[in-house]
Amino acid sequence: MDEILFALTLIFVLAAVLLLVAAQKGLSVIPFYLLAGALAGAVIDETQLLDLAQWGIAFLVFLFGIHVDVEAFRSTGRISVTVGLLQASIVGALTFGLGLAFGLDPLNAGYLGIAAALSSSLVATSYLDDENGARPTYERLAESIHFTEDLLGVLIVLGLSAFVYAAAPAWEQVAVGGGLFALALGIRYLLFHRLTARLQGDPEVMMLLGISFVVGFIALAEAADLSIVVGAFAAGIAIADDYPHSLELVDTVDDLEDFFSPIFFVTLGALLTIPTLETIGYTLTLIVAVLILNPLLVAFILLRSGFDGRTAILTGLTLDQVSIFSLFIALEAFAADQIAPPVFDAIVLAAAVTMIVATYTGRHAGAINRWLRDTGVVRLLGESLGDRTSVSEDLEDHVIIVDFEHGGRQVLDACSFLDRPTLVVEDNPILFEEIRDECDNYVYGDVSNERVWELARLEDAALVVSLTPEHDRSEAVVDLDADVPRVVRVDSTETADEFLDRGAAGVIYPDTIAAERVGADLEALLEGEISREEFVERGRGHFEMPSDD
Repeated sequence: MDEILFALTLIFVLAAVLLLVAAQKGLSVIPFYLLAGALAGAVIDETQLLDLAQWGIAFLVFLFGIHVDVEAFRSTGRISVTVGLLQASIVGALTFGLGLAFGLDPLNAGYLGIAAALSSSLVATSYLDDENGARPTYERLAESIHFTEDLLGVLIVLGLSAFVYAAAPAWEQVAVGGGLFALALGIRYLLFHRLTARLQGDPEVMMLLGISFVVGFIALAEAADLSIVVGAFAAGIAIADDYPHSLELVDTVDDLEDFFSPIFFVTLGALLTIPTLETIGYTLTLIVAVLILNPLLVAFILLRSGFDGRTAILTGLTLDQVSIFSLFIALEAFAADQIAPPVFDAIVLAAAVTMIVATYTGRHAGAINRWLRDTGVVRLLGESLGDRTSVSEDLEDHVIIVDFEHGGRQVLDACSFLDRPTLVVEDNPILFEEIRDECDNYVYGDVSNERVWELARLEDAALVVSLTPEHDRSEAVVDLDADVPRVVRVDSTETADEFLDRGAAGVIYPDTIAAERVGADLEALLEGEISREEFVERGRGHFEMPSDD
């Protein structure tokens, strides 16, 4: 116990000191966590590092499971499962073949293939959270693909435990694993929402409830001789996304991420070693597969499935890091003496490199997408516009509405009431049928694509109204080279000032608009300018469209 406490103390002290440097310089924290690990690795015993890393991964897997939006997965499940399986199968098979060509035995080539194939969770997830609740298409797709690949990771962990690490094939372990997930789903749909409703969102009780679930499921997994990560993932699924009662749980349990993230990244840094030439070769193979092949393959599949170039590229860029499931598999194999040291070192090094790179690509995904479009990569992958476009030949003096989902419907209704012609620009194929039914004119595609605006007849338009919550899409609208008024949605006053200075005719700040309307109505009520009945009618009028009668 003393050794574990010393290790944890050293990890957090080193992490805190280096994080001060990162905060002062405005830099990403992950390289500093890894540096803290490299320093701690000289003192902490390797066995302790392996144990801490496994427990850190298990709790992070639990936290990811809690955030899974089951309803979103249902809406994008078919395409997400297809993309996840195709990407993992193709990249895994190619890397497995390269491993055999390098002279590895099938088991070690398999570990290399798994590390290249599973690319999900953790780093990308932190960039997929939208505090405003307006989630773009690529975020929902990415989360669903991550969930699909994490399920693959769980199955691989179960398979290795039952058929590789066991002295004889243990089918009962697979059956018990299935039973554990059946239990998790039963709790989710039959028990958890009733339990949380009774607790009425008490933060302390909700946190204890979440910890009890993860500890309980991990205990069940260990009692059944299963990996702890299987129990942790099942626990997350059991209490995932029980809206609205899960909000308090997510808010309170999220604090655990601040505890386990340093443990994971610091122990990852501590496991880094000076690579041999053999390790460097395996590492480069993994880096190319994860940073280049995975994103491009995902983008290609999504483009062929009808998604626009931007959505395809941004979704692909969230799969550019080695999965924590791959790391967990490597850690278990290393502890069981079932993986060659050069392969293990390569997986650890590739994980560190790709997670550092992922912090950059996550923050600059929009710029990367524009660069790939400018260099012709998106066109080469197969982007097409013509199949989902309908524009009247005599369309002019129209309002172009960008983003049908996040307010575009309301603008369309208002324009219809005013008898103003409209055209919708949208990049979510899931909404295509609805748009086709409700709109006479529409263009399916990426707003950063000049051809989209040509098809939308921008030069003949009277106004562009962009409701997209994504900053880079708003920027593309603001920077359009046309003498047409543009109104864009913003999420801060700073962004509003910036866009107005760059030529936007107006901005839409939903929270401020709502606050100003309510404030003005309250002032009028308190000063006696309107009656209580008029106040109620004004409030109703803010969200009701006038009828056509």
